[in-house]
Amino acid sequence: MYNIHGLFAALAFSIGYYISTFYKGKFEIFLSLFISFISYLIIAFILAYVPPHVVLTPLIVIILMIIASIYFAKKENFTIDKKIKTSLSDIFFRSLLTITIFLIISSLPKYVPSNIAGIFSSFPTILLPLLLIIHFRHSNLQARTIIKNTPFGLSSVVIYSLVVYLSYAKIGILYGTIVSFVASLIYVVLQGKILKFFKLIK
Repeated sequence: MYNIHGLFAALAFSIGYYISTFYKGKFEIFLSLFISFISYLIIAFILAYVPPHVVLTPLIVIILMIIASIYFAKKENFTIDKKIKTSLSDIFFRSLLTITIFLIISSLPKYVPSNIAGIFSSFPTILLPLLLIIHFRHSNLQARTIIKNTPFGLSSVVIYSLVVYLSYAKIGILYGTIVSFVASLIYVVLQGKILKFFKLIK
C-alpha cells in the first residue's frame, strides 16, 4: 500500500517539474531536476510516516490525480515543431538512467525501512529520462506538455497497485497481475469517458 503513497509523491514530482519549466535560463534543466526531486522527497518522507488505508489512501490519491488532470487539461499543449530522430546516444542515456534508477530503488529494502522502500518503488523511472531528453533537445515547453498529461495515466496505476494488493494473496501473481492490468485499463477508459462527458477535459 505504500506504493500508492509513492504515486502521490510521483504526482508531486510532476507538479514540481511543471512549475520549474516557467523559468527559462542557463540552468533551467538543473533547476527542474532540483525542484522536482525536492518536491518528491518532501512528500515521500512525510507519507512514510502516515499509515496507508486500504480505502482512503487510493481514494484520496485518485481524487488528487483527477483534480490535477482537470487543471492541466486546460493548459496549452506545445508540439514539437522540429523533428529530431532519436539517436543512439539518446537511447543509451535513457537506458542507462532508467537502469541506474531501477537498481538504486530495488536495493533500497536492504538499507531503508519497508515503508520508504515501498514509496520509492513508485518513483517515475521511465518519465524522468524522457523529460530530460525532451527538455534538453527541444525546450521547457515540450517538457511541460509531457508533464501536463501525466496525472491522467497515474490514476490508473493507483487502481493497478490496489488490485495487486488485494489479489496476489488470493489468486497468485500471474492471475493477480492480469486482473490488475484489466482493472486499470477499464478504469482509465471509464475515467476518460466520464471526464469528457462532463466536459472537464477535452
